[in-house]
Amino acid sequence: MPDNGMTELDLLVGSMFTTLPDEDRERYEAERAWLLDVQRLLAEEGVEVDLLSNPGAEIWEGGIERYHDLFLLRLIAAYLEQGRDIQPLLAPDFEFDEEPDPLLAAIWEDEQSTRFPHLIKHQGEGGYYLPVDFPEPIWIEEEPEDDEDEPIEETVVSFGSSPALQRELTDLEAMLDQAGVKPGHPVRRCLSVLREAAGVSVDNGLPIIVW
Repeated sequence: MPDNGMTELDLLVGSMFTTLPDEDRERYEAERAWLLDVQRLLAEEGVEVDLLSNPGAEIWEGGIERYHDLFLLRLIAAYLEQGRDIQPLLAPDFEFDEEPDPLLAAIWEDEQSTRFPHLIKHQGEGGYYLPVDFPEPIWIEEEPEDDEDEPIEETVVSFGSSPALQRELTDLEAMLDQAGVKPGHPVRRCLSVLREAAGVSVDNGLPIIVW
């Protein structure tokens, strides 16, 4: 994390409830109904998880300085597993083009396999990592709120696996070592935060919330 504590991407290990019943009963019940629905949809995908326990629990917080760092870590992971040269990506002035990198686009569209699905195929901003092992991130469509004053937009949210992410980051860290990526590089700091969050999630049986 940067010295001033400012981050563009924040992570929390804890309960997916944002409201306790004694704070706002109506909102709590709405969140509970949503989490029950999510549990049902995940179960249909073969993932059994308890999202209702420990409401209000918050046991770890961390942050990634820039979205750029996460996207760059994903790109470097994809390049390394394909045996591509990552040196241009490590330059201090490296910037992404407006169009997604063709390799990442192919992975997102399932045209190219990857050993890092929970790192690369999870949504960049938002979403969750669950303390349950499953092979690929699961995307679930959220029900739009019925608000006559706002256009109804369908949204989806992704659920990754904390144990799988932990394994992927362990493998990727070794690959960064082999590629000579310096310890102080931003992608190293990004990996460290993600790996710590995954470890806390696995050890305590609580999700990672990303926003």
